[in-house]
Amino acid sequence: MSDSHSFTPRVPWSLSELLSDGPAPLSERPVRGGDLDLVVVLEPGAATPAHAGLPRELLEAFERAGAEVTVLGWEDAPDAADADLVVAGGWAAAAEVLRIEGVRKRAVMPGREPAPLAELGWTSELDVIAPRWMGGTLAAGADEAYRQLPTHRRDDVLHAHGQDPLGLLIAAEVAERRPELTLIVSGMPFPADLPFEATAIEGSAPQVARAFSLATVGIAPPVRGWRPVATAMLACGLPIVTAAGEDAALAMGTAASLVRTPSEGADAVEQLLDDLELRAERSREGVSRVENWDVIAREVVDAAGGD
Repeated sequence: MSDSHSFTPRVPWSLSELLSDGPAPLSERPVRGGDLDLVVVLEPGAATPAHAGLPRELLEAFERAGAEVTVLGWEDAPDAADADLVVAGGWAAAAEVLRIEGVRKRAVMPGREPAPLAELGWTSELDVIAPRWMGGTLAAGADEAYRQLPTHRRDDVLHAHGQDPLGLLIAAEVAERRPELTLIVSGMPFPADLPFEATAIEGSAPQVARAFSLATVGIAPPVRGWRPVATAMLACGLPIVTAAGEDAALAMGTAASLVRTPSEGADAVEQLLDDLELRAERSREGVSRVENWDVIAREVVDAAGGD
């Protein structure tokens, strides 16, 4: 398969054809009995769903929800003819998916790149299977390891994840204001040169989840992609502070403090540290906003006409 760094997707060259002729007509036939036949067509240059930025956990959950999942490379897209549901794995595969014959339903699962030339209207032919901040309607999903654990939260522990400069500057300012706090950091290579003393957590998702369940407030990197760390923290019941933005507002709602500067972030952390009732309210709302992959997969399969 062609290398993704040297391959130019065909989308711009096929747009004129798609806009003038439209996609192949959708069949109104029912699902062909038994499991839903779901085909994922990967974008050019992607060898696996992970390379296309798609969550493997959701594809596995589709199968548990009653779908027979087949993954095809972009050049094999015609082999998806007559499938119940064909999904473009990344926007660069969307043009090919629109041309496949006899498909009952078509959709796209966005990867890392936005829809090219969406303003021309061609993307309106495709439903978007994605969380709200990526243009879809799905809830936030968290991997199985991230859930509330029966661990006593320590009021003196702050957990910062990732190498985002804003998050590290917030942690540094809080450490200066509240020297009695214990800071935990994860999601970065160690040893790390940090402007504050911290305990490093290196390990598997269950180990990080235990650390999320131990802390009283979390500092999360910006919301991006299918599985932002902020949603994993919410799933663990951890009240969080993260960078403000449209994606964060759609993903977090009022379950998190959204900030733009280190000073704002430190103020938000201190507010949560000092207000037990606010922390409890944020924790409950955060958990309620995150679903497991099986619930999300069942919603998609049911909407596509599965049993």
